Amino acid sequence: MLAEIIQLRENELELKIEEEDISVMYIIQHELLKQTAVEFAGVMLKHPLIKDYMMRLLTNKKDPVEALSEATTIASEYVRKLAKTFSDVMNSQ
Repeated sequence: MLAEIIQLRENELELKIEEEDISVMYIIQHELLKQTAVEFAGVMLKHPLIKDYMMRLLTNKKDPVEALSEATTIASEYVRKLAKTFSDVMNSQ
């Protein structure tokens, strides 16, 4: 995954993300939208033939980098638990 900060302001963060699946971005977006300090979190596919995305985040009280960091940590834990659940199910067969 390649990530580049396009714009960073007091309450706004815009990232360009390459070489990643959009479903990962949706999980992070979902976790961002759970935070009360997040006003908007969106993911956009720039072109359907290349994995090139934009993520935009607006907050009202919190540093957007901190909000993104928290969301990615929670999303990572979620995926870890999901993988363990799948593994347990497969091993019980």
